[in-house]
Amino acid sequence: MYYILKCFDPAEGFIARIEYRDDDPFRFWNGGERFDDEPETPLRATVVSDAQSVLAELWETPLPMMTARLHQALCQLGVSNLDVYPVELTDSRSGKIIDDYLAFNLIGVIAAADLQQTRFAPGSPERMISADIDHLVVAPDRIAGAHMFRLGESVSAIMVDQQVRDGLIAAGFDTLSFLPPDQWVG
Repeated sequence: MYYILKCFDPAEGFIARIEYRDDDPFRFWNGGERFDDEPETPLRATVVSDAQSVLAELWETPLPMMTARLHQALCQLGVSNLDVYPVELTDSRSGKIIDDYLAFNLIGVIAAADLQQTRFAPGSPERMISADIDHLVVAPDRIAGAHMFRLGESVSAIMVDQQVRDGLIAAGFDTLSFLPPDQWVG
Protein backbone atom coordinates (compact mmCIF):
# COMPACT_ATOMS: atom_id res chain seq x y z
CA MET A 1 0.00 0.00 0.00
CA TYR A 2 1.17 3.53 -0.77
CA TYR A 3 0.22 6.79 0.92
CA ILE A 4 0.46 10.50 0.23
CA LEU A 5 2.73 12.08 2.87
CA LYS A 6 1.44 15.39 4.27
CA CYS A 7 2.03 17.66 7.24
CA PHE A 8 -1.19 19.48 8.11
CA ASP A 9 -1.89 22.19 10.66
CA PRO A 10 -2.19 20.82 14.21
CA ALA A 11 -5.52 20.65 16.04
CA GLU A 12 -4.66 23.93 17.78
CA GLY A 13 -2.77 26.69 15.99
CA PHE A 14 -1.25 26.42 12.57
CA ILE A 15 2.04 25.71 10.84
CA ALA A 16 4.26 28.75 10.46
CA ARG A 17 4.77 30.12 6.97
CA ILE A 18 8.12 29.96 5.20
CA GLU A 19 9.59 32.72 3.04
CA TYR A 20 12.30 31.70 0.64
CA ARG A 21 13.86 33.51 -2.28
CA ASP A 22 15.18 30.97 -4.74
CA ASP A 23 18.77 31.62 -5.77
CA ASP A 24 18.15 29.98 -9.16
CA PRO A 25 14.79 30.31 -10.93
CA PHE A 26 15.63 27.25 -13.05
CA ARG A 27 16.12 24.92 -10.08
CA PHE A 28 12.96 22.89 -9.66
CA TRP A 29 12.67 21.32 -6.22
CA ASN A 30 9.73 19.11 -7.22
CA GLY A 31 11.08 17.88 -10.55
CA GLY A 32 12.42 14.65 -9.11
CA GLU A 33 15.81 15.02 -10.81
CA ARG A 34 19.25 15.72 -9.38
CA PHE A 35 20.40 19.29 -9.74
CA ASP A 36 23.06 20.01 -12.35
CA ASP A 37 24.13 23.02 -10.30
CA GLU A 38 23.71 22.42 -6.58
CA PRO A 39 22.70 25.34 -4.38
CA GLU A 40 25.17 27.11 -2.16
CA THR A 41 24.71 26.09 1.45
CA PRO A 42 23.44 26.82 3.89
CA LEU A 43 20.26 27.82 2.14
CA ARG A 44 18.60 30.75 3.86
CA ALA A 45 14.89 31.00 4.60
CA THR A 46 12.69 32.81 7.08
CA VAL A 47 9.97 31.34 9.24
CA VAL A 48 7.08 33.77 9.74
CA SER A 49 5.33 32.87 12.95
CA ASP A 50 3.21 34.19 15.77
CA ALA A 51 2.17 32.93 19.18
CA GLN A 52 -0.25 30.38 17.67
CA SER A 53 2.02 28.91 15.03
CA VAL A 54 4.33 25.93 15.25
CA LEU A 55 7.30 24.69 13.31
CA ALA A 56 6.54 21.82 10.96
CA GLU A 57 8.25 18.48 10.67
CA LEU A 58 7.92 18.87 6.90
CA TRP A 59 7.26 21.80 4.55
CA GLU A 60 6.57 21.10 0.90
CA THR A 61 6.68 24.70 -0.38
CA PRO A 62 8.15 27.16 -1.15
CA LEU A 63 11.30 25.24 -0.22
CA PRO A 64 10.86 21.54 0.54
CA MET A 65 12.29 21.12 4.05
CA MET A 66 12.25 18.52 6.78
CA THR A 67 13.78 18.20 10.18
CA ALA A 68 17.11 16.46 10.44
CA ARG A 69 15.45 13.84 12.66
CA LEU A 70 12.87 13.07 9.96
CA HIS A 71 15.64 12.71 7.39
CA GLN A 72 17.52 10.34 9.69
CA ALA A 73 14.40 8.24 10.26
CA LEU A 74 13.66 8.05 6.52
CA CYS A 75 17.22 6.88 5.83
CA GLN A 76 16.91 4.21 8.54
CA LEU A 77 13.67 3.04 6.85
CA GLY A 78 15.42 2.48 3.52
CA VAL A 79 14.79 5.79 1.76
CA SER A 80 17.96 6.51 -0.19
CA ASN A 81 16.79 8.95 -2.85
CA LEU A 82 16.91 12.25 -0.96
CA ASP A 83 19.52 14.89 -1.72
CA VAL A 84 19.60 17.20 1.30
CA TYR A 85 21.06 20.65 1.93
CA PRO A 86 21.51 22.46 5.26
CA VAL A 87 19.14 25.36 5.89
CA GLU A 88 19.66 28.40 8.06
CA LEU A 89 16.11 29.22 9.09
CA THR A 90 15.65 32.64 10.69
CA ASP A 91 12.70 33.24 13.02
CA SER A 92 11.15 36.53 11.89
CA ARG A 93 10.00 37.42 15.42
CA SER A 94 13.11 36.70 17.45
CA GLY A 95 15.88 36.70 14.87
CA LYS A 96 16.95 33.32 16.26
CA ILE A 97 18.63 30.93 13.82
CA ILE A 98 17.11 27.45 13.65
CA ASP A 99 19.60 25.05 12.11
CA ASP A 100 18.07 21.59 12.41
CA TYR A 101 16.26 21.69 9.04
CA LEU A 102 17.34 20.30 5.70
CA ALA A 103 16.07 21.30 2.29
CA PHE A 104 15.38 18.17 0.30
CA ASN A 105 15.23 17.18 -3.32
CA LEU A 106 13.32 13.92 -3.65
CA ILE A 107 14.87 12.08 -6.57
CA GLY A 108 12.44 9.96 -8.53
CA VAL A 109 9.16 10.59 -10.29
CA ILE A 110 6.96 7.58 -10.97
CA ALA A 111 3.80 7.65 -13.05
CA ALA A 112 1.97 5.35 -10.64
CA ALA A 113 -1.68 6.21 -11.29
CA ASP A 114 -3.93 3.56 -12.73
CA LEU A 115 -5.22 5.66 -15.61
CA GLN A 116 -8.36 3.56 -16.04
CA GLN A 117 -9.52 3.87 -12.43
CA THR A 118 -8.12 7.26 -11.37
CA ARG A 119 -10.65 10.09 -11.67
CA PHE A 120 -9.26 13.30 -13.05
CA ALA A 121 -11.05 16.62 -12.51
CA PRO A 122 -13.59 17.37 -15.24
CA GLY A 123 -12.22 19.70 -17.88
CA SER A 124 -8.62 19.06 -16.87
CA PRO A 125 -6.72 17.66 -19.86
CA GLU A 126 -3.40 17.27 -18.00
CA ARG A 127 -2.39 13.71 -17.17
CA MET A 128 1.25 14.26 -16.18
CA ILE A 129 3.13 16.61 -13.83
CA SER A 130 0.20 18.80 -12.75
CA ALA A 131 -2.96 16.77 -13.28
CA ASP A 132 -6.01 17.65 -11.19
CA ILE A 133 -6.92 14.38 -9.51
CA ASP A 134 -10.21 13.82 -7.70
CA HIS A 135 -9.67 10.14 -6.85
CA LEU A 136 -6.29 8.43 -7.18
CA VAL A 137 -5.91 4.70 -7.69
CA VAL A 138 -2.32 3.49 -7.61
CA ALA A 139 -1.03 0.78 -9.93
CA PRO A 140 1.50 -0.99 -7.66
CA ASP A 141 3.12 -2.83 -10.56
CA ARG A 142 4.37 0.53 -11.90
CA ILE A 143 6.28 1.39 -8.70
CA ALA A 144 8.98 -1.31 -8.59
CA GLY A 145 9.44 -1.25 -4.81
CA ALA A 146 10.28 2.45 -4.35
CA HIS A 147 9.97 3.55 -0.72
CA MET A 148 9.41 7.25 -1.45
CA PHE A 149 8.84 9.17 -4.68
CA ARG A 150 6.96 11.99 -6.38
CA LEU A 151 3.82 11.02 -8.26
CA GLY A 152 4.42 11.54 -11.98
CA GLU A 153 0.87 12.62 -12.65
CA SER A 154 1.05 15.32 -9.96
CA VAL A 155 4.61 15.95 -8.78
CA SER A 156 3.46 17.91 -5.75
CA ALA A 157 2.36 14.58 -4.24
CA ILE A 158 4.99 12.75 -2.19
CA MET A 159 4.23 9.06 -1.89
CA VAL A 160 5.60 6.63 0.68
CA ASP A 161 5.16 2.88 1.02
CA GLN A 162 3.67 0.97 3.95
CA GLN A 163 7.11 0.29 5.46
CA VAL A 164 7.97 4.00 5.63
CA ARG A 165 4.52 4.96 6.93
CA ASP A 166 4.55 2.30 9.66
CA GLY A 167 8.14 3.09 10.63
CA LEU A 168 7.49 6.81 10.98
CA ILE A 169 4.37 6.21 13.05
CA ALA A 170 6.27 3.76 15.30
CA ALA A 171 9.06 6.33 15.70
CA GLY A 172 6.55 8.87 17.04
CA PHE A 173 6.16 11.22 14.07
CA ASP A 174 2.65 12.20 15.07
CA THR A 175 2.48 15.47 13.12
CA LEU A 176 2.69 13.72 9.76
CA SER A 177 -0.36 12.41 7.92
CA PHE A 178 -0.51 9.49 5.52
CA LEU A 179 -3.48 9.77 3.18
CA PRO A 180 -4.70 6.70 1.32
CA PRO A 181 -4.56 7.56 -2.38
CA ASP A 182 -8.33 7.42 -2.84
CA GLN A 183 -8.76 10.09 -0.12
CA TRP A 184 -6.27 12.50 -1.65
CA VAL A 185 -7.28 15.32 -3.95
CA GLY A 186 -4.55 17.16 -5.75
